[in-house]
Amino acid sequence: MGERPPRTSYGYLAPPDARVQGWECNNDGCGTGDEPAPHSWPYPCRECHRPTDATFEEPWAHDARGYKIQNHLHSPDHHLRGMAELEQHSWAYKDAWLRDDRLAADRAWRAYRRARPPRWQETDGYWMTTKSMSEMVRLAAAFDDLDPAIHDVLECYPFINTGDVDEDNTRRTISRTFVSMCIAVLVRQSSIDHPREAELHAAMRDVAGRIESVLLDQHHRGFRRIAEIRALHRTRAAIVRTRRSSAVAFDGLPPISAAIALGRGPCATDDPHDLPGVSELDSKRVLALADAAITIAETHDDTGPLDELVQRLDYAGTYPGLIRLLQGRRQIVTGDLDAAVAELERGSHEDDRLARRLRPQILATLGLLLVRIDPKNLELGIECCRAGRQAGLRWWRRTTPADAGLARLLLWRGLRPGSSFADGPGDVHEALRLIRRRSRLGHHHGADDQLLLQEALAARDALAGNTGNEHRHRAWRDSVNTPWSTAARARLAVAWAEWAVGTGVAEFAAEAYQQLVALASQDAVARYGAGAKQRVLAAAQEYAEEAGYWLARTGRYREAVLALETGRAVGLTEVIGRDNAVVFDRLHAAGRADLADEYRRAIEDFDEQERHPSAGLRGSWAYLRDVARRIAAVTGADPLAIAVNYDDIIAATGDGALVYLGAAKAGGYALVVAARHDPQYVDLPKLDRASVAGLVAKVLPETEGATGLRSFAVVNGKPAGARDLSAFGQTTTSPMTEALHTLWNDGVRDVVLLSARGRIVTLVPVGLLNLLPLHAAGEPSTPSEEPAGRRHIGQFSAIRYAPNARALRRCRDTARELAVRKQSLLAIDVPDGHRVDPRGHLRYVARETIEIVRRWTGLPTSPSHACTWEEFRSAANEHTVWHLACHGSAEPGSILDSRLYFADRQVTLEELRRALATGRRRLAVLSACQTNVSGIALPNEVVGLPSALIQLGFAGVIATAWAVDDLATTYLMTAFYHLWCREENEPAVALNRAQQWLRTANQADLTALLPDIEPPGAPGDCPYTDSEHWAAFAYTGA
Repeated sequence: MGERPPRTSYGYLAPPDARVQGWECNNDGCGTGDEPAPHSWPYPCRECHRPTDATFEEPWAHDARGYKIQNHLHSPDHHLRGMAELEQHSWAYKDAWLRDDRLAADRAWRAYRRARPPRWQETDGYWMTTKSMSEMVRLAAAFDDLDPAIHDVLECYPFINTGDVDEDNTRRTISRTFVSMCIAVLVRQSSIDHPREAELHAAMRDVAGRIESVLLDQHHRGFRRIAEIRALHRTRAAIVRTRRSSAVAFDGLPPISAAIALGRGPCATDDPHDLPGVSELDSKRVLALADAAITIAETHDDTGPLDELVQRLDYAGTYPGLIRLLQGRRQIVTGDLDAAVAELERGSHEDDRLARRLRPQILATLGLLLVRIDPKNLELGIECCRAGRQAGLRWWRRTTPADAGLARLLLWRGLRPGSSFADGPGDVHEALRLIRRRSRLGHHHGADDQLLLQEALAARDALAGNTGNEHRHRAWRDSVNTPWSTAARARLAVAWAEWAVGTGVAEFAAEAYQQLVALASQDAVARYGAGAKQRVLAAAQEYAEEAGYWLARTGRYREAVLALETGRAVGLTEVIGRDNAVVFDRLHAAGRADLADEYRRAIEDFDEQERHPSAGLRGSWAYLRDVARRIAAVTGADPLAIAVNYDDIIAATGDGALVYLGAAKAGGYALVVAARHDPQYVDLPKLDRASVAGLVAKVLPETEGATGLRSFAVVNGKPAGARDLSAFGQTTTSPMTEALHTLWNDGVRDVVLLSARGRIVTLVPVGLLNLLPLHAAGEPSTPSEEPAGRRHIGQFSAIRYAPNARALRRCRDTARELAVRKQSLLAIDVPDGHRVDPRGHLRYVARETIEIVRRWTGLPTSPSHACTWEEFRSAANEHTVWHLACHGSAEPGSILDSRLYFADRQVTLEELRRALATGRRRLAVLSACQTNVSGIALPNEVVGLPSALIQLGFAGVIATAWAVDDLATTYLMTAFYHLWCREENEPAVALNRAQQWLRTANQADLTALLPDIEPPGAPGDCPYTDSEHWAAFAYTGA
């Protein structure tokens, strides 16, 4: 820096220590300036050659501006004077915040509002007010004073005129400034969950949408930043809610055995399934057995050993405090938390010798449970844990079984929003001190202790402003790789993901979620209880989507695809299952009894390693996966989730692009695999998990009654069957149509128009997206409109689905093998299903089977009317194409109980899987309601009739996602068989063309197809334009 600058032309004399930034010319008609500062003063302007003024760094720049504003207030130039009259208030507002004077800041803002002209939005000089307001809003955002900023921005929103912005510079500038003000507020973390956040965001999107052609790069960068900070907030908040909710109430509870709880290492125990007489055991052995029984209950949802232990203790009349604690833990596992609280409270008052020793465990469990039931109980929970710690302290022992619970709650209090700065560090440091004692060298500590230690260290770093995230990231990785049980490692990985997302570093989050996907496949195999396995699989779908999102954010697109493929595979294993007898039956049928025995031994060894974790667990898991690979080679079905390599996925793209679709908490995305190069990433920010969940709620049909069928209605004196939606009317836009339009606008359009065009495109939706009819996305149309003018995904490509790339490849191989010989058709119809309400009579299904048989070009056949289950089962294995026209229903909450309605009985999906033999077959057409629905609780499981039939050997399956119109289905199926059999289109292409035809068909077209049936509607109408009539049918497979 040069010598001290002289007094400026507007009267400011900087102090000697002021740092000069550059120079500016304030002479009339000039206004130029530059950086850096000159070495000497006075310095002449490069344009007008008159003396210039110095510009300063903060805080001197703020002082200098105050002098300049005062100077302009006395300027003869009315524009300068008018601007200064407004700017003096923005200067006073900033000055107040620099002095941390909130009251003065409020006074300055009120003075600014009074200084603005009345109805300033309609005056000729409102651009001047808008400019000063922009500065006020940016200052308010910088100081997190958002209430007045948001109020004033929304106040001027109705006056933003975006007409002719391409030509009108004033309107263009003001509109851009409005969007910039919105961005300045919404990029602040404090704007998240503000009462008027949504209102401001909607205003910004509206104006930005109207001036999209003139927006600048800085605006688009701002939009991305707004989306990113909200994505990170949603992701971490969702993880925190899950980890602290009552749904995982048993996570992190203290062990029963004092030796384990105090970090002295686990006791060797017998299998709690084989209990000896309790009276023969000392208390130490009983406590070790109790821990083993609780582990089984929490890991597998198997409360049998725990119930038996409680029963024997109760019979022996010993240890009443332990009985209360065990009963409370059992109630936690079963979800009856209020009963658990009651048992623990009673246990805390028991006074036998063992009860006094267990009081720390009882009180800590009670404290944690109270907080998980209601976070408002946090202070009460901490009080319980402190009482438990006090009960366990001795003069020779400073560590108690209650310490971990107390540390956990102290961390929650220290880091919760709104906690005082003074209390937060104290709570965190106390928690760190407690958990460090438990984790010190020479003391055995479990995975939950390590989890708490890492969280406490991360919290300390955050409070201290320490940004050494690399070191903490390595510590999390090392903790997860420690040889604990798979379930324990998964809990650590979830905490790791929460921390990683909080850092905002995509690489950290990607690695944590990638580890979670790998652990989920192992954890699903390790658990044998149905409920416990379902929890793991439900989490696996989420982990896969999150891993795919964060890996894609780091540019690791191939790994993102592999994460999604693995996540799908984890769910697909449940179509067969690790211990399912079908696996062993198929191996014996193939003459591989030796492989069946090896598989059984591998499972037993893996289970033993899970019960007693050691370094050998990874080797045991690798061996089990190797055996499963060999089983897949023999049976064509993999009993485990086996990771695939990218070449396996590329091999499935021979006839069109493969599009993986995921909805992470932070936003949706697509990964398009079309050749050997890296996948193409398509960002779909509006299709985040919360938004997709809202769409699913609109699309999924309501079910009523024991059968799960839609309630029947009587309209105009005529009964409406389950395949008959015409009775429900078409006077307004349906929720289905709205949802499909949203899907189109919010992402599907970009995928099909820009990234995945082709004759056939295969979708692999993951998680909740698997429940949506993506193949039907498009712009809505009504019978009064010309449907051909509305864009729809099927106009660009024939859409089909695949469970995953491996399954698609098997389907293609089957289709190729069967293409060289004629197919045989089994066409059955059931107008009146077993125990279906008579009003549900399906009038047109018999005509449907007659028409498709007429158009069939394979081996001669005839339809089977009013078909029974026995008739179908006896004939099914002889045919390669099945067509079932009947009632069907889905039970999304228990998908294997979904059923088809034959004339003599109802057949569930589970029974269908077991009763029918596997074999190579070409196509199954399920012309019934709700045959393409997967489980809501477990959408990534992909269990439904399509997946079950693909496992039976079918190359392709056509099924419906909701109740379908009886007559419309007859038209659609007739057109489909004509296009497939007579015109020799591939089935997926034939279905697509049939749907497009029905969508645009008028009365004359329908009459030409089925001359003796009168179509609905008036002459010239297109009665089946609405997506509810044709979009339910989806093609899965090849």
